[in-house]
Amino acid sequence: MINIPITKILFIDIETVGGCPDYESCQKFNPELSEQFEKYFNWFLKRFPEDDFANVDDSMTTEEHMNYVFKKRSALVPEFAKIVCVSMAFVMDNGEIKKQTFSNEDEKKLLADVRNLLDRCEKLDFYLCGHNLKNFDIPMLAKRMIINGIRPSKILPSYDTKPWEIKAIDTKEIWQYGAYTSIGSLDLLCSCLDIPTPKGGEVSGENVHETYWEKRSLDKIAEYCEKDVIVLVDIIKNLKDLK
Repeated sequence: MINIPITKILFIDIETVGGCPDYESCQKFNPELSEQFEKYFNWFLKRFPEDDFANVDDSMTTEEHMNYVFKKRSALVPEFAKIVCVSMAFVMDNGEIKKQTFSNEDEKKLLADVRNLLDRCEKLDFYLCGHNLKNFDIPMLAKRMIINGIRPSKILPSYDTKPWEIKAIDTKEIWQYGAYTSIGSLDLLCSCLDIPTPKGGEVSGENVHETYWEKRSLDKIAEYCEKDVIVLVDIIKNLKDLK
């Protein structure tokens, strides 16, 4: 299924949090962005109907509701998010897996380091591989780089990249097999392929924001991110071994 040599694939996973601990702090430290969040609040509720008043707690005030949604969803939208960790891995000719993880509270420094590595891989004709890579990791990386005044790496497809020039392997896209309404989370894919899931630890996708802003446990987020990258390698190996 995967014709690209595994030694030419850069496996990548990112972890994001909201750009501020909550909506109140966003109002204080970035009032213009908080105004934009207020403008897009109904969009968030349409995108995530489970966060509506009636489905959460209809006794909350509007301010409390906005705080709730900001803490839960801002990490998913590049304009309101912050990248705190990027893990990458590649497989050497002898089968050894090499990993490199960038984690930093200074997002600009983190993204500059990531861009340098991506640029090197682009020159070596690598393909990127991730789960939901095309809809999340790539636009998140590119937009956050631009917001931080960094030119995105050429390996990240842009608006004018032709479909046949995109060097990205999206395991979610592979698993969906063209059915865009089908389910396909990373842990579901692992379960189906009998690959140990990276989930179940102290950190999960649902509490990365809390782990960063309240517990200040960047090292635990990095550990969680690295597990996802290794799982991606296992998935591609599994698919390449199909007869």
